Amino acid sequence: MTKTIDLEQLKKIELKLLSQVHEICVECGFRYSLGGGTLLGAVRHKGFIPWDDDIDIMMPRPDYDAFISYCASHEVPFAVCSWENDKSYVDMSAKVYDPNTVLKDENIVKTDLNVGVFIDVFPIDGLGDTYDEAKKRFQSTSIKRSLLVAAQWKKFFRSKTHAWYYEPARFGAYVASRCINKKKTFAKVLKKYTDIDFDSAKFVGAVGGSYRLKEILPVTLYTDYVDLDFEGQKFKAIAGYDEYLKSLYGDYMTLPPEEKRVSHHTFEAFYKDDIGEADE
Repeated sequence: MTKTIDLEQLKKIELKLLSQVHEICVECGFRYSLGGGTLLGAVRHKGFIPWDDDIDIMMPRPDYDAFISYCASHEVPFAVCSWENDKSYVDMSAKVYDPNTVLKDENIVKTDLNVGVFIDVFPIDGLGDTYDEAKKRFQSTSIKRSLLVAAQWKKFFRSKTHAWYYEPARFGAYVASRCINKKKTFAKVLKKYTDIDFDSAKFVGAVGGSYRLKEILPVTLYTDYVDLDFEGQKFKAIAGYDEYLKSLYGDYMTLPPEEKRVSHHTFEAFYKDDIGEADE
């Protein structure tokens, strides 16, 4: 009988991946920071948010490109799935995953790429010299990005984190996404965000992030880095994490209501050996 990887095992695998990425980044001088809910968890809980089950990190675009290139040319203890090494993967973030695991998800196509238990790596792109310019550039591909997200769905499904009134728009995106050329659409979106030098821009953001315009922030937040505790280990975080977290979450030290304390993932994870034994 195939045994599902439970929540605690999942977190241990993700934490190991984070440690491995951290070691490479420190050795090579790549800038990275915990991001999103992972950074919030480090600040508020000194580890995972209790009801969360994923890890996100973010890298300035030059460091992201260098990291992806390094992983392609060196032997690393994990696998990487990104647009740069697989043009069928149309996601703005890369996935660093454990190749000894596999995910099963009835809703998401990208698990068909044999991606295992993963952590997300989000590039932070230069967006402009003013907030208004950055906002305009960010919004210029909003529809295309929504279609690309929906294009990864095997079927329409209700969101676990969005309110019910978002569902008609999600369904419309799902229907329209069946008609797009995913590779061409993604290439156009990517080009829009890689033609401004990150370190020269005054405003930057994770275009693939979940918080949309809240992701647009001054580049100065990504200049300096500090060490933060996360599950008993030290990892890098932007020194301006307070401004970042306030932008994304508002009063981030206050816990959300209980009905909001849910994981957004719909997959199940397994060790490949268990899958093989079940098939025999």
